[in-house]
Amino acid sequence: MPVQIDSSATQAKRIAKLTTPLGQDRLLLHRFEGVEGLSELFEYRAEALSDDMDIDFTGGIGKNCSVSFESYNGGQRQFSGVLTEAQWIGARQERYAYRLTLRPWFWLTGRIAKSRIFKRKTLEQIFNIVFTDNGFRSKVIMKIREATQELEYVTQYRETDLAFVARLAEEYGIYWYFEHKQDDHVLHLIDSLSDLPSAQFGGGGSVLPYNPLAGQDRRDREHIYEWRAERRFRTGRVELRDYDYMQAAKRTLVADKDGTEGYEHSRLEAYDSPGRFTTEAQGKHLARVRLEAEQSLDHRKFASGDAVSLYPGATFSLIGHRADSGEYFVVRANHAFVAEDYRSGPGGDAEEVYRGQYEFQDKARPFRAPQLTPRPRVYGPQTAFVVTESKGSKEEIDVDKEGRIFVNFHWNREDKNDSCSRAVRVAQMWAGKQWGWQVIPRVGMEVVVEFLEGDPDQPLVTGAVYNSDFPYPYTPLPDKKNISGVKTDSTLGHGGYNEFIFDDSKDKEKVQFRAEKDLDSNIRNTEKRRIAENFKGGSSDPSRSTELVHGTDKLKISDGDWDVNVSDSIKIEAKKRIEVICGTSKITITPSEIKVEAGQIKLEGTAEITQNAPMIKLN
Repeated sequence: MPVQIDSSATQAKRIAKLTTPLGQDRLLLHRFEGVEGLSELFEYRAEALSDDMDIDFTGGIGKNCSVSFESYNGGQRQFSGVLTEAQWIGARQERYAYRLTLRPWFWLTGRIAKSRIFKRKTLEQIFNIVFTDNGFRSKVIMKIREATQELEYVTQYRETDLAFVARLAEEYGIYWYFEHKQDDHVLHLIDSLSDLPSAQFGGGGSVLPYNPLAGQDRRDREHIYEWRAERRFRTGRVELRDYDYMQAAKRTLVADKDGTEGYEHSRLEAYDSPGRFTTEAQGKHLARVRLEAEQSLDHRKFASGDAVSLYPGATFSLIGHRADSGEYFVVRANHAFVAEDYRSGPGGDAEEVYRGQYEFQDKARPFRAPQLTPRPRVYGPQTAFVVTESKGSKEEIDVDKEGRIFVNFHWNREDKNDSCSRAVRVAQMWAGKQWGWQVIPRVGMEVVVEFLEGDPDQPLVTGAVYNSDFPYPYTPLPDKKNISGVKTDSTLGHGGYNEFIFDDSKDKEKVQFRAEKDLDSNIRNTEKRRIAENFKGGSSDPSRSTELVHGTDKLKISDGDWDVNVSDSIKIEAKKRIEVICGTSKITITPSEIKVEAGQIKLEGTAEITQNAPMIKLN
């Protein structure tokens, strides 16, 4: 049987209207449900009727839709959101029914994932960059009064813009709500209850009466008709600890905060380390935020009523309740609405019904959003290239006074000045108090980076690896696999090197040392060398050979003797001159003569002295 359709139906005189980009009254609002909360993404579900059996929602998905609700005394509430889902759900009231899901534009940023680095910026500056880059900056208002400190290094690692902003906001005590207009909604980021807006009920003002079920005057103004108070046991103390290597003498940094409740076991403590702070003020702020997020869940009030003007963050004055009249703000609100029928003919005049459920908090109690958004983790080490802090620098070794270097991670797409990592510490084999091992990775090297507790904000260089551009020094491999050693590179400009080589080839073992320019050896006590201790002969090569290609060889003994003991022979050869000097006595040997000079010269032979020459002169 064909469906009978009244094509003249409109929303003109309805208290609730649905507006979409698909055309006026093409979709007629029949049912509405919405859930919204402080620091939460709202979700509105609208069931709508249409004369069209098969609507193409391509022109509506991703665009703003809204539901406007007329309240008492001229009041009006807007529910604005982006159409993210639409589905056909069958026939209703002689029409075709569709279910639409509206979410905030902020939800869309959960579909934008990035990896990037922010250095030396405040939270407000970070948020400004995030929302500018994703195109939503004009829809954001920020009033951040407490969390104003500059953060040295913050990483968005494989994280959506939504998760990144929400995580930082939760950690530093910033919460958010949406301001709704007919054609848009604005995100407000705040960290002080003084910046919460006042609810405006029909007829003006922010006073909301409590009228229980048995009361009168329930249909001429917005009101609450059910109310209950709730208590919850919460953690009563937070302590955070951390370590800052720039303040190593302090060993640990401590920050704590106690709650104010007085019930049994109210001082149970939540302890955490690392607490992610480097100053006492920062630590105390983070500890307070954690405790307030925990304890704000206590003393909540839950209500049912007819107050569509209530929305998360809105403050109001409750009157008429014998125990709980006072100042409150909305933490969460659930809205439900069912319209009268759109059928033609009799039976289509059923009353439209709105019902609301709300969660409130006393305005005098601090509020912080629960810290629910997980921090990203780096699972295992990564490699990165060593770079200069400033792009375009000609430095070959860019290191600060703490021995820290700068790296660029392979996942970092930013290509601008100062887009590299923070100054990163380098693990050494030894690290004493001005003693130990010191090798600074150089620009261009590929280094291994690990992250303390997997935190992308805490990189640590633990080693270096070769690659196709920076190959091994002793090649080809595997031919030279027996070679180990250290080979450096002269800087600036390259071209020279110092070197220490170990050749472990069987029966060819060798240690080779090279100094590019000078060798300075300082031995404060005794130097001993044993050469060819097990030498058996059979080789023409000398056991020890020293070749001075150019320059002068000097041996100076300031206090002591020079004793040379040779079992066979000593050979000293010079092409021009040999001199042996002792005080005023001297022996000079040249190719043409040997001259002996002394105050007194003695020749003594235990057996014989022989003189033989064509001419002997004695004077």
